[in-house]
Amino acid sequence: MHDGAAPPSSDGGRRAASLPGPVLTTARLVLTPVAPEDLEALFALHADPRAFVEDLTALLTERAQMEWALARWREDWRRHGAGHLAVRARERHDAPPLEPHHAQARERHGMRALQGSAGEEADAAALPPGLLGVVGLAPLEAEGRRLLSAYWRLDPALTGRGVAQEAMRAVLAHPRLGGRDEEVVAVTAGGNAPSRTLAARLGFEPAPSQRPVPGGRDGGVLLVLPAHARPAHRAGQSVGRPRTEPSRARPGAVPSRSHPDAGPSRDRP
Repeated sequence: MHDGAAPPSSDGGRRAASLPGPVLTTARLVLTPVAPEDLEALFALHADPRAFVEDLTALLTERAQMEWALARWREDWRRHGAGHLAVRARERHDAPPLEPHHAQARERHGMRALQGSAGEEADAAALPPGLLGVVGLAPLEAEGRRLLSAYWRLDPALTGRGVAQEAMRAVLAHPRLGGRDEEVVAVTAGGNAPSRTLAARLGFEPAPSQRPVPGGRDGGVLLVLPAHARPAHRAGQSVGRPRTEPSRARPGAVPSRSHPDAGPSRDRP
């Protein structure tokens, strides 16, 4: 998906300081908290039928739906310190130094360093410009408590290139996101094999059968991420639950299915 959304600028710390959450970098990607300038690209992604194959949620048909969702996503960052991040290809000359917790997490996983080889630079350069997708951990009120709901939706043209997995590993490895105290869950369609494969690669496991699926949708499956599968927790980097304002949503409330955050949605790995 080629779009007109502006990529992260090269003004470094000045732009990062204005964002409500962390900027994450990987070998190929830069992830930034969603912003107003992402609106058109996000709507194009969430209105693309190819991005909703085997999904439980309905694609968007009106720009106003994405405006509503984006406002909510930005409010999540402000109130809870967690939320959705826009994914773009990393510009090598603009990329900030690798944060220590990312390097440690990759080393523990036996994965390649996030910075380095010419092959990685070439792979990053091969990714299309503009928005590649959106990932994150969104606050979700369910079972009388707050959970973190994993979300990923990527440009269908990127299927099989590992972008979703790379982006979500960075999210889960970050102490301000994956290192929080809330349980991390994911909800997907039982028949969505690509999504369930990606979730398994990230360490998600089926929840006990007696646990309700948030939203109560027919065909939905609840997956949970054990603490031992969370890189930030294994590193002893848990920062606890950030101070947040009281939520206006009633416990267990689930957004309308007509919106893109009506429960976590999935895309192919």
